[in-house]
Amino acid sequence: MKDITRLIRHKISAQDAKPVSTPIFQTSAFKSGDPYFYTRKSNPNFVEVEELLCQLEEGKKAVLLSSGMTAISATLHLLSPGDRLLVNKLIYGCSYRFFNDFCEQFNISLEFADLLAPDGLSKLDTGPDMVFFETPTNPFVKTINIQEISARVKKVNPKSLVVVDNTWATSLFQKPLKFGADLSLHSNSKFNGGHSDMISGIAITNNAEIGEKIAAYRFYNGCLPDPFAAWLLRRSLQTLSVRLERQIKSTAIIAEHLRQNPLVDQVFFPEIDGKQLTNYGGLIFFHLKATSFETVKTFMSKLELFDEGTSMASVTSAVANPWTGSHLSMSEDEKRSIGLDEFVIRLSFGLEDVEDLISDIDSAFSAIKS
Repeated sequence: MKDITRLIRHKISAQDAKPVSTPIFQTSAFKSGDPYFYTRKSNPNFVEVEELLCQLEEGKKAVLLSSGMTAISATLHLLSPGDRLLVNKLIYGCSYRFFNDFCEQFNISLEFADLLAPDGLSKLDTGPDMVFFETPTNPFVKTINIQEISARVKKVNPKSLVVVDNTWATSLFQKPLKFGADLSLHSNSKFNGGHSDMISGIAITNNAEIGEKIAAYRFYNGCLPDPFAAWLLRRSLQTLSVRLERQIKSTAIIAEHLRQNPLVDQVFFPEIDGKQLTNYGGLIFFHLKATSFETVKTFMSKLELFDEGTSMASVTSAVANPWTGSHLSMSEDEKRSIGLDEFVIRLSFGLEDVEDLISDIDSAFSAIKS
């Protein structure tokens, strides 16, 4: 064998290797006859994550995708022209814009409603083909009763699909499929990934047919993460419960501290009923008592232990202003219609010492007092 050929073809057999950590299957294709066939179809790193999250949420099929927004896109592609989509009005700004653009393009009737109010809940009685909501919501982390929504809409339209964005609750503290949801979606760059170093999404369902449709969407649209991102996600999920344990404690302590601050109008914290939502931590919103947006900008800029930007639900703490950040895709009128103004601040708590975080927050408040 010539040296050139040897350089290309030499390979060891890993058949007898038994690593304690699943290797990264950084390959685009598999040999003929291999059940994985092609990474666009599947990959062992994908399957390990899919099986794990599917088990945690008691589903039948999970599909790992390139991002949380891709999970939403794959879900909306279950609809057909002429179908009706009902969305809770408290929703991530990019999701809001995407729903509008998608439905206009594909001739789908779209309606936003407050699924925490009687008027909004009455929209379920019209039997929409899909109901989509986050719980806890973005913004304001309000809790929506999944079982109530599902039972009410399916009474009128048994084929209606109930879709829950479960990103902020996590699979540990909320299992939407148990309460009547057909699909549970996650943006894995948040708590599941937890280190601000990878992006992917996942769709979990208890309906095998829906699962196969979403898997086909990934295959034919090529919207998959790379194996390394899947490997990073699996590594991160090993510490999810440990990270959340500290984040829950810090969240409770800091939320109470903020409630005592005269410069805070309101602290937004979800209702933990112990049944649907069994625990919560990591993210809260509060309304700053201010009359100028400059005060908000000063407060955020004075924080030294909170990164300013889109990062959240990570090991490092972060601060953001939804008006100019997560909900920038919405017009001023659209934002105000959901109760959002310039003075709402989102805090995401990492794994830093809680006393250090409180001291940093107090320093920022001191700066705007003066």
